[in-house]
Amino acid sequence: MKYLVLLGDGMADFAIPELGGRTPLEAARTPAMDEIARRGICALFKPIPDDLPAGSDIGNLSLFGYDPHETFTGRAPLEAARQGILLGENQVAFRCNLVTLENGTMRSFTSGHISTREAAEIIPSLNEAFADLPVQLHTGVSYRHLGIVTSQDLSVEELSQVKCEPPHNITDQAYAPYVPGGRAGEFLQLLMARSQDVLATHPVSRARRERGDLAPTSVWLWGQGRSPKMRTFRDRFGIDGAVVSAVDLVNGIGVCAGMHVLEVPGATGYLDTDYEGKVTAALGALERVDFAYIHVEAPDETSHEGKLDLKLRAIKDFDSRVVTPCLDWALKRGDVRIAVAPDHITALSTKTHAGGPVPFAMFGPGVVPDATLVYSEPEAAKTGIVFPNGHEMVPAMIELPVVDAAALLGSRT
Repeated sequence: MKYLVLLGDGMADFAIPELGGRTPLEAARTPAMDEIARRGICALFKPIPDDLPAGSDIGNLSLFGYDPHETFTGRAPLEAARQGILLGENQVAFRCNLVTLENGTMRSFTSGHISTREAAEIIPSLNEAFADLPVQLHTGVSYRHLGIVTSQDLSVEELSQVKCEPPHNITDQAYAPYVPGGRAGEFLQLLMARSQDVLATHPVSRARRERGDLAPTSVWLWGQGRSPKMRTFRDRFGIDGAVVSAVDLVNGIGVCAGMHVLEVPGATGYLDTDYEGKVTAALGALERVDFAYIHVEAPDETSHEGKLDLKLRAIKDFDSRVVTPCLDWALKRGDVRIAVAPDHITALSTKTHAGGPVPFAMFGPGVVPDATLVYSEPEAAKTGIVFPNGHEMVPAMIELPVVDAAALLGSRT
């Protein structure tokens, strides 16, 4: 048996007045996801536990089949794992966004989706400015980078526990109330201040302003933590897996799970990503391994921007360019179970994440169809079924010989 998870990051949402009270998933044309729901089961599940913050880190851990209560230590350590960075006992990893702060607000948590090439010119300049401080920045993808802080005057506990707000939570809001406080917060503020001096005159910032693009004005550190301890996929399920994503966080979970990370040069984490390249890489890997995870970031990014038209486009592209070819491949083979789902809600109305149940659909050998005909939040809710422990959905997909809603609820509790 082959197993394939198709993850549309943040594509779940609430009803939108401009859509006549429908959600984006209801309004977008999604024949392939509807077909999976029609051929299999569709219900609600909770990838974000009620007592944990809604985020792609926790949501994707759940979709990989890992209990966030046991494995989550922070977003940045997972990204560090992707980059091959081994954290010492006295080190804490921070996510380091390049952001645009303007008129006291978080104008853009992506610096206008700055390119990786441009960011790679900036990070060394920032490291020069931080040379006397116990921090080293590492270039990631686009606006997403890492800062590894070594404990000196500050303890590991102080660094790990400082309250840091994800910048995508405060788009177009005043950022001052969210600047970290305390001794560790003062250190992070120092890094921000020095970065602002560098970026004000950096050639990349100047060139972007001259082109009319948003320019990075500061770093923003958050999502910190120490290395997680996770059992590998092979140790847990006896199979090998592969993951393809533009996002270091998701690839880092794959690294910690002992999976193959598939490189797709055109994967950007936005609407211009190489959908076809990601599908080709994943389906090719499934000739060698038994599990693959395709992660698409665009629905989440467009939701954080608050752009309804772009979220609808992202969902449509996910369906037509990822789900459709994967469904066709699975139907030809006949030995594939597919699950399609988001990792959380990303609400256009607030431009940020929200917890609560989200819809999943699953089909394949041994999956008993229910009566659902359309994949969406309201249709999944009509089943009256909420799979409470989201991290148990994929293990059930792999381990249960027969999968229906009753089996999911009965055998995993």
